Amino acid sequence: MDESREVLRDWTDRHDRAVTSGDRKLWRDTVTGGLEGPVTARVHTYGRLPKSATISLVNPVLYVPRRSAYPRWFAVAALERSGGKDQQVLGVFVRTGAKDPWRAAHWLTFQGRPPELAYDAEGYAIPAPDRGLPAAHAAYLASGDDGGVIPDAFTVSARRPDTGDWKAGPGKVAAGPGAAYALRTKDGGSLVLYGLRQDQTLTGGKEATLPGEVNAYLAKDGKEPDGAVRASWQWLVIGYAPVTGKARVLGESVSLASAGAGG
Repeated sequence: MDESREVLRDWTDRHDRAVTSGDRKLWRDTVTGGLEGPVTARVHTYGRLPKSATISLVNPVLYVPRRSAYPRWFAVAALERSGGKDQQVLGVFVRTGAKDPWRAAHWLTFQGRPPELAYDAEGYAIPAPDRGLPAAHAAYLASGDDGGVIPDAFTVSARRPDTGDWKAGPGKVAAGPGAAYALRTKDGGSLVLYGLRQDQTLTGGKEATLPGEVNAYLAKDGKEPDGAVRASWQWLVIGYAPVTGKARVLGESVSLASAGAGG
């Protein structure tokens, strides 16, 4: 667990160098999985960010599974301090091999109280199966099938994704990219951190009513919507899957991963 604290210090330093440089190579050594798309989109659109965008992690609580083989990973809850503002975040860090750097695979602002975790006799968190939660969440978003999941309010609203005068169905939704990370709860269930990728086509609207991050992405490429826009969104989610019964979505963030003009 001492190693995990050192990982956090090293990763924060690498994050701050990347964010203030706008260098995509530095970012590629810092994030993986579901974080790659949003970070790449942000660098594409805005390039380097000011020093005020650097972060520090305060009072981290580590959830470290006992793993001798790769990939190795652990979760963390911490207070992220940036630009004079604090927010509670949950993250997952992954190392795929002995020569690879630790990368962040999940990063989510979360204010709730998830179910309590279980630990082994030496204080290690216990890995658990994802119990099909990512696939069930994707199925609900794509088709409204709630047979395996109880959606939260944001997920319900995402089934009606029209924006201003732009029309957009749910589109295609799939779990990933990257793995889901799950830890056993005290009741034997699973606390699951996972990603979903949502691909949509928006049609028929005016440029002024597009989501701001889509407009900014297209403008960076010198493109105009021209009546149709393709947008890919990355969901980062935390959920709870009980031993029996439906899983629950507890919280999420949704960020643009890419955009293009035309249907």
